[in-house]
Amino acid sequence: MSTHTGYLLIADITGYTQFLTSSEMDHANPILQSLLSVLLEQIGDPLNFWKTEGDAVLAYSTRQDFPSGETFLTICETIYNAFTQRRQDIIANTTCPCQACANVGNLDLKIIAHHGKFDEMQLGPTKDISGPDVILVHRMTKTDVTERTGIGSYALFSEAAAQAMNISDIMEPFSQDFEHFGEVKMKVYDLAKSWEKMRATRERDFLEEDDGIWTIRYHFDAPKGVVWEAIVAPEHKVKWTADVTDIRMENPLGRLGPGSGYHCAHAMSDFFFRVTYWEPFEYFSTQMLHPARPEISFPDTYHLMETDTGTEVRYTIGIATDADGVRSEVAEQELLAFAAEFWAASFADLDAQLSASK
Repeated sequence: MSTHTGYLLIADITGYTQFLTSSEMDHANPILQSLLSVLLEQIGDPLNFWKTEGDAVLAYSTRQDFPSGETFLTICETIYNAFTQRRQDIIANTTCPCQACANVGNLDLKIIAHHGKFDEMQLGPTKDISGPDVILVHRMTKTDVTERTGIGSYALFSEAAAQAMNISDIMEPFSQDFEHFGEVKMKVYDLAKSWEKMRATRERDFLEEDDGIWTIRYHFDAPKGVVWEAIVAPEHKVKWTADVTDIRMENPLGRLGPGSGYHCAHAMSDFFFRVTYWEPFEYFSTQMLHPARPEISFPDTYHLMETDTGTEVRYTIGIATDADGVRSEVAEQELLAFAAEFWAASFADLDAQLSASK
């Protein structure tokens, strides 16, 4: 038995009981199996799959270095977005008039998260966890959040989780009394709003390798979620980018995403990037200013691809243009002379750091 401090997560399908009791089982069960399967597909490092409980998937994290609060919230959003997309696909691809198929749209998802201590035990071929904090995260699935806030699709974080994440200012306060625990302070995050915002900004900004003027590929023996955070989180990024002494962030929306700006203080010059597209754990694109010619900018894309042994990152830089769209080949030559050495050294340092943290 070993004791850990980390996140506990429950992804719970709502409307499950009503759906089962009012639907034909021969169609209801495959629908629920499909929705639970897409939830399971989202559980991976830094989360460990725990178990399923009827209409819910349970997971936990034992890593102390990952995830950050930003990444953990992104994981919650990704789980919800995958569920919602699968639900939409089921609705769009059926013409069956049965009650099960007609009621799919009534199913929704809530995500419950707590940060605390728990004991991890090996029971034969499976692992289980226990402790008061495990009991509390289960109690948090039984609240009246929707009745009191009007939010139906939500992530509910205990105050302990919100403080560990350090992004509680973008969440709505909530509290409820639980037997043996008393009044528990929590935070509510509207997942449906997050989904709608993602759909509203769906215009894709993505450079294929053939679209660019220069590309580097590097393979890391680490999961995509770990590599993603190392690349995007400034507190990690500053540790491996060659000759960078400080990275400052500007987040107009209160968190990393489209519109966020990176200011990287390099020994040679300052570099400024603005995020133009954000597809968590898959890719993100930025617009980068030329350090000596601020009227010139470059698009670039970081694309993460899962492999059998880890993650491959493809970084591509696009054509340099001014505000009028006029190409500057001189600016391209200046940047690329720097980029080849910089990215080879930086990715090698990141690889060493990820290997050392295993």
